[in-house]
Amino acid sequence: MRAAFAVAILIASLVSPAHAQDDYRAPRTSLGQPDLQGTWTNETTTRFERPPEMAGRLVMTPEETTAADRGSEFRPAMRVNGQPRTSLITSPSDGRVPAMKPGASPDPRDYTLKPGEKVTDGPELQPIDDRCILPIFNNAGPVMLPLPGNSNYQIVQTTDHVVILVEMIHDARIVRLNSTHRTDGLRPYLGDSIGWWEGDTLVVETTNFPAGQMFRGSWINLKITERFTRSGDKRLHYGFTVEDATKWSASWGGEYEFRPAHGPIGEYACREGEISLPSMLRAARIAEAAEAAKTAN
Repeated sequence: MRAAFAVAILIASLVSPAHAQDDYRAPRTSLGQPDLQGTWTNETTTRFERPPEMAGRLVMTPEETTAADRGSEFRPAMRVNGQPRTSLITSPSDGRVPAMKPGASPDPRDYTLKPGEKVTDGPELQPIDDRCILPIFNNAGPVMLPLPGNSNYQIVQTTDHVVILVEMIHDARIVRLNSTHRTDGLRPYLGDSIGWWEGDTLVVETTNFPAGQMFRGSWINLKITERFTRSGDKRLHYGFTVEDATKWSASWGGEYEFRPAHGPIGEYACREGEISLPSMLRAARIAEAAEAAKTAN
């Protein structure tokens, strides 16, 4: 049984995603573009990096797959072309984020306090996730990483833009088609994304990331390329490549598949009705006033 399974996995691993999708033709929008539109999810129990107990294997065993799927109707093991994967990262082959090259170090973070500053000095010194600007878990992307919840996305296409609405913190990624990267020095949240079609694949290239959106220690020279391909009526293949020549000797990346979400995008309430952040800042001002009064006396 195990021998037969090993042979089957070997054969399956020789079939690239491109070959596996050759027989499928994506439906077209009224504009004639491959239709990627809809509400999709990438929720899964599969980890971004391959766990040590699965080292050396691209695909889970039947026992591992059963365990991963058990009780996880909405977060099954991630399948690519039907293969239950051991990690989302596929390059390098060990399924792990490569170490930075000698002499490289993470880019500086944006929320490091300057001398004399306190985190309670103002809202701008709070992390961006606490301010409900972006989630720290990177599910909005790029790279679009699955979360245990709210990993739902709605894709909308127009003649010259593709918009990806993200359920968590209601972010919207806006991809300009057949455009060029901005040169004005601005680094917008979610980066500066441009896209183009290569056959039935939407290629999205993102640069100019802001400091608050560091990914694996990189943001200044970070470039992420994503590839979206409709690979079945209920499958949207997603590939990603991460590059920063100042950090890694080679690019690295991976793949997974979106599947239809169970319902529409939900309204994500983040700070609406919550008073913890303003209360914390107010308490700091009261404490400062009390200290100033004490000093004056």
